[in-house]
Amino acid sequence: MTRFSSVRLSHELWVHNSHGCNNQHTSASGKSRVQLVNANLSSQFLGQDPWSLRFLNSIRGPLSPVPSRCNVFLCRSVLTPGGGNEIPVLKSAALAFTRSYDALRGNNLVLKLIPAIGVITFAAWGLGPLMWLGRTVFLNKSENSWKKSSTHYVMTSYLQPLLLWTGAILICRALDPVALQSEVSQAVKQRLLNFVRSLSTVVAFAYCLSSLIQQAQKFITETNDSSDARDMGFSFAGKAVYTAVWIAAVSLFMELLGFSTQKWLTAGGLGTVLLTLAGREIFTNFLSSLMIHATRPFVLNEWIQTKIEGYEVSGTVEHVGWWSPTIIRGDDREAVHIPNHKFSVSIVRNLSQKTHWRIKTHLAISHLDVKKINNIVADMRKVLAKNPQIEQQRLHRRVFLENINPENQALMILVSCFVKTSHFEEYLKQCSWTFLELSAIIVLS
Repeated sequence: MTRFSSVRLSHELWVHNSHGCNNQHTSASGKSRVQLVNANLSSQFLGQDPWSLRFLNSIRGPLSPVPSRCNVFLCRSVLTPGGGNEIPVLKSAALAFTRSYDALRGNNLVLKLIPAIGVITFAAWGLGPLMWLGRTVFLNKSENSWKKSSTHYVMTSYLQPLLLWTGAILICRALDPVALQSEVSQAVKQRLLNFVRSLSTVVAFAYCLSSLIQQAQKFITETNDSSDARDMGFSFAGKAVYTAVWIAAVSLFMELLGFSTQKWLTAGGLGTVLLTLAGREIFTNFLSSLMIHATRPFVLNEWIQTKIEGYEVSGTVEHVGWWSPTIIRGDDREAVHIPNHKFSVSIVRNLSQKTHWRIKTHLAISHLDVKKINNIVADMRKVLAKNPQIEQQRLHRRVFLENINPENQALMILVSCFVKTSHFEEYLKQCSWTFLELSAIIVLS
């Protein structure tokens, strides 16, 4: 049904709505009149078109004067039910959302996959910005230290792996009841789901546990006193536990897939025997490296002396490898590469672990001064007793007339004492001071 109405307007006017009655309204200037004609709209039509009435009610207000050649012009409008009284964009969007909701409500698989994909998406791209925002807003931390912060470490080491594992488990749980057409496809699907479920579980928890071990090792190293030997021991223990965790994770993964680890261990034992026979030197070198890391006869930056197959080696330890040789930086700054298994059959002197350095020398006095020898020895003992850097209690301090040189009849005085230091430079300094003081006694006597 078509509705027809006409409105006669003047030059300057105010527009008012009219609901089925004839009224005359005067404009703001009071110069002209507006005749509104009955639109003859039925109550049924008004009830069916609420949007039209709202639109008419909303346009009340002054309009600008419009010049015209005629005093009056006629405006006609035609309203049809269902045409022009609805918003197309809202109607299309509502229709699309309704159809999408009906489609999703009838598909349980999609409804189960949406949370899983949402969890994975949030873990991959949403968790990091959220944690960064919370750290910036609540803790007032700068952006430059984000990747080095403990919040970032906790997120990447624990939260992200667990959220990704949760998403993978939800996906497997959603796809598990899906029935395929053939038995072969069903078996392949079940095997693939078991593989994904086992792999995600083992990798997630092994990664979290290994991160916890590394963090504990770092915390213990930082809280304790810094020592090369102790740091090397912590490093060895951390690597051993870390390797054991991943070996256990691989074994658990194989068990979850249905493989027997006992058979693999038997095959691994046979393979180890074959590998030992084929690469005995490499395997021996690895065992020697393990022994060096466990017993710690020397660590990095220590000064050692050894003799390898007739070749004297003296220098600072620069690198202790597992499979690679140990590198010694010699006194002339040359790099000496020594296989680790050579240390198990050689004597190694660790000069950096010395508690004292010994001063031992002989001073020659002319046989013409034999009457002065007692005073000279007594004065030398006094000089050593007054030096605080010379050990006075635990180790000996000796000054004696030891022998007579048969060639020139010189009186040989033995001087032996220990300097309380482990540093070679400090030892040389004390040696210089001691020799000058003893020489001065001989000259003045």
